[in-house]
Amino acid sequence: MYRVVTDDQVQHQLDALPAPALAAFAELRVLLEVDPWAGGPVNPANPQGPVRTMSFGPGHEGVAAYLILESERRVDLVQIAWLT
Repeated sequence: MYRVVTDDQVQHQLDALPAPALAAFAELRVLLEVDPWAGGPVNPANPQGPVRTMSFGPGHEGVAAYLILESERRVDLVQIAWLT
């Protein structure tokens, strides 16, 4: 399993999520703990790159960007957005 880490900036973004987004984000967090490589690369020219994105929510309204630190089995969330 991977450890998912948030900093203060991302925590503020999470705190601002609307109620319907919270359950969807919880599901995303579990997926990131198990298989963060399931997300797509930020840079299509580097498909094996550690900076990834993954959408979440019933209509894919949410997007998370994150960095995988494989040697530490850690995922650093770098940005969360919810489009309404």
